[in-house]
Amino acid sequence: MASQEFDYDAFRDLLEGVGVIGRLAKDEKAFREAYEAFRSGKAKEFQAILKRLGLFPRCRVVCEWIRIKECIFLCLELCGPPKPYKEVPNPRLLAEAIVRITSNEKLVRELVEVLEKRNRDAFERIVNEYKLEPLCHLFCHWLCVVHFRLICRWVCSPIQIERPNLADELRLAGQALRRLLEHKDAFDRAVAASNAGDAEKLAEVIRGADLIRFCYAICEWFCSWRCTLVCLTLCREFPLEPIKNHLEEALAFAKATQRLAQKPAEVERLITAVSSGDGKTWGALLKELELHRFCIQLCHWVCYLICRRFCILICPPEGLYPVFTSIGVYDYDTDVNSGLTGNGLTKADNRAFFSTLRLNGILTQTLGGVAMEYRFETAPTDAAGNLTGAWTPVLPAQIARTEIGHWEHFNPLPIPHMDTKKYTVNGIVGPNELVATIAADGWIQVPQENNAFTAAGAFASNGNMIELISQSLAPFTPADETGVLAGAAAAHPLAQDVYFGIRMRIRQHGNPASETDGGTCIHVAIDNTLYNNITLHPDWDGGLQPPGRLAVCMVDVAELIAHPCGHLTNQLTVLFTAAHPNLDPNGVSIVMTGPGGPYAFTLPPIPEPGDWFGTATHTFSVSALAHCAYLITLQVGVLLTNGDSVPSPLYDQIAFCK
Repeated sequence: MASQEFDYDAFRDLLEGVGVIGRLAKDEKAFREAYEAFRSGKAKEFQAILKRLGLFPRCRVVCEWIRIKECIFLCLELCGPPKPYKEVPNPRLLAEAIVRITSNEKLVRELVEVLEKRNRDAFERIVNEYKLEPLCHLFCHWLCVVHFRLICRWVCSPIQIERPNLADELRLAGQALRRLLEHKDAFDRAVAASNAGDAEKLAEVIRGADLIRFCYAICEWFCSWRCTLVCLTLCREFPLEPIKNHLEEALAFAKATQRLAQKPAEVERLITAVSSGDGKTWGALLKELELHRFCIQLCHWVCYLICRRFCILICPPEGLYPVFTSIGVYDYDTDVNSGLTGNGLTKADNRAFFSTLRLNGILTQTLGGVAMEYRFETAPTDAAGNLTGAWTPVLPAQIARTEIGHWEHFNPLPIPHMDTKKYTVNGIVGPNELVATIAADGWIQVPQENNAFTAAGAFASNGNMIELISQSLAPFTPADETGVLAGAAAAHPLAQDVYFGIRMRIRQHGNPASETDGGTCIHVAIDNTLYNNITLHPDWDGGLQPPGRLAVCMVDVAELIAHPCGHLTNQLTVLFTAAHPNLDPNGVSIVMTGPGGPYAFTLPPIPEPGDWFGTATHTFSVSALAHCAYLITLQVGVLLTNGDSVPSPLYDQIAFCK
């Protein structure tokens, strides 16, 4: 799998991983908590720890590192210490056994349970039954790679998703191997291509066998096989010592690898050694870096990074076809009711979109081998997604500064390192920033630099395409709340969501005839209406609020309206108004704090969708309250998102004395 491109990508990813894991390991308590949360499958807890440390954007890096450690630990538990191979085993034997195993649904379910419970006796029984004793570590490592790939997808998802089904994934992989074995000579040619690290030839085999839909499952299997064999061979000189405490071993490895951050030249040599299977160089480097204790872990980490790039080349996402897939973290096809008859809101939490939207997906440099350019277009729709107007281009003024990736250049002097700059759309050219060309009609030219080892450098896309200023799509006239008081309805007519379709168009640079669709979101609900002239409880410390409030949020006390700053005795009448098209019915509440509190209130039924007002009923005796000061707080939540975050609740408060 050796090539300069592989080495560079693995070099960059390994150094990034060292930095991220180093930040996590600095807080040993957080490291242990995160590791335990991962092991226990506590996705929310795992995310919360990373968010607290500012590492959630690098969740994938953390998770991939932990999964590699866990596969080492798990396979040692299930298979025992690995035994050296006198000769290279035949991969066909394992592939055929996997096909038989995954064809048995009951056995697949049992195998999933074995992995989750780390049941060595049950695993050994399956291994013996299918005569896989010499291939135990190869079989186990493949199972583990598939298992934890799914776990990482789950625990790193920014929105709540169901835990992926491992049994289904194993059956799919088994079907892929069965289909490959059924094609004459295809399996043997695939083995030869994998052993040679020839991505083009392996891709050719997969395409020739009409197995594109199984491409990643096939490549992942070959990578697992190769990495297990390579690492067992390279680490033969450094037998793995018994590990008494997995968590402490993982922490020690995390800390030990930090010395790589200051030795980029050695990192490059490590990657080359794994790529070429050069045991002599590998062993010498590990001794020099004092990492020989962690030989198998480090080898699998490096090999995984190399293999990931290998599989991208073989199984390019969408065939390396540019495609708009998401608004922020929401995949519009699966996470938004964006189809015809859908309401345009997010599926999980019924949110409309607002503010600046990060449109993203897969951004390639070329289309049909020619430099590519793209632009976005929008069209108004009705509430069911039917077009009510023409598609119009998103112009430069409608695009906020967008980071679409980085420019990278390998600088060998004085110490080998990477020079990087941000690549933006609608940014400002500077020492650390390059800007893609955008035409007046919205066409954006994808940067074409593609070799980090030349002076031109390389552009690496992060998937972002544009930051769409959604406020520019419609007038969104502010709602005028002049004269509205707490307890009464908001000003009518009430604001309503508007609906737009969003699509990306792609073409070869300067060739209108090549223009085609690059992904179309049929429609989404958008609301950028703001609220002006809101006057809060003028009877006590309120007054006219600055314009541009996100929603109507007003609370007052009838007794104070009648007698400003008066003391209350036996009566308390709390009035409120909360208005927004996407009012959160579970996010509107009133609570009172003070001696003996907090005190709750019951809100009346909603008179009209998007406009909740009236008198709140207290659930306590006013006359029994102690003589003191009290604070009433109204909280109003709105169901909006920009795709990456949601707005904080609004609050209004009023105090009184009894």
